[in-house]
Amino acid sequence: MPCAEMVRFGKNGSDATTAAVKLARAFTDKEKIIICGYHGWQDWYIASTERNKGIPKAMKDLVISMQYNDIDSLKKILAEHKGEIAGLIMEPVYVIEPKFGFLEEVRKITREEGIVLIFDEMFTGFRWSLGGAQKYFNVIPDLAAFGKAAANGYPVSFVAGRKDIMQEFEEVFFSFTYGGEALSLAAIVASINKLKRENVYEYVWKIGAELKKGVEELIAKHDLSEYLTIIGYPVKTAFNFLGTDKVASLEMKTFFQQECAKRGVLFIGYHLPSYAHKKEDIDFTLRVYDEVMVLFKEVMAKDKLKESLVGTVVTQIFKNVGDRSSGVAKKD
Repeated sequence: MPCAEMVRFGKNGSDATTAAVKLARAFTDKEKIIICGYHGWQDWYIASTERNKGIPKAMKDLVISMQYNDIDSLKKILAEHKGEIAGLIMEPVYVIEPKFGFLEEVRKITREEGIVLIFDEMFTGFRWSLGGAQKYFNVIPDLAAFGKAAANGYPVSFVAGRKDIMQEFEEVFFSFTYGGEALSLAAIVASINKLKRENVYEYVWKIGAELKKGVEELIAKHDLSEYLTIIGYPVKTAFNFLGTDKVASLEMKTFFQQECAKRGVLFIGYHLPSYAHKKEDIDFTLRVYDEVMVLFKEVMAKDKLKESLVGTVVTQIFKNVGDRSSGVAKKD
């Protein structure tokens, strides 16, 4: 892990992101944090979302959202809050690829401004590569937060980073009841050894690419590009439903989800291929998508999608977090 001069372990993803933010504030003696993506349930972050009930309003003033892939968004924030920013925490990539030079420019600006750059690698850590997105893109943050992927699902997280910043843990309080649980640490060692030994990343990128290509071919086969695309890297792809004046994207997703579930695929909107997935799993999933796309095209042509829904329409937990981190365009 390129940034990891020191490391401190936690149990939940929010432990790690919150600890990183506290370190940034302690190290810079400033309070405001720029966010870009989803960073957990703790007050410092959730204060910025619509689900902020129970959180003091004053906390909202300390968190500022920037747009992913928009360097001007960052420059505008820095101009308006000159000398007030402790840290910038961001998902280095969610689904949409970072624009050429975007991550590098974020790194350059934060270094020049004395802002602690934090990568939230809950999704990308141990998925894009053994060294996370920072190694894949060769952009090294000051701190990074990782989650249970490090231990193949066991409850563990960690914050890693520059020694001079990490040493703030001598004063920054970071403690919890199950902090001494060691089984998850053993799981990290076992997982890393297997990831190295069995070329897991080469395999996961390969089957992920096969799945993405298969979906693209099905969308073309059924002439559905007006309503549906698939985006992202092979290790994490996502369906992008393009709503119309009559049918919202979430209504489309609901129909697709219910029909996939009927046929044995628990569809959530994105794909995270793993070493446990075999070619037959990819083939089965594509067969189900093929069947469902036939139905999807039919109900759209007859304007009967809404009346074909069995249950309630799926909702987003947060209305704009995904937009911030992925840049996915929606027509509705």
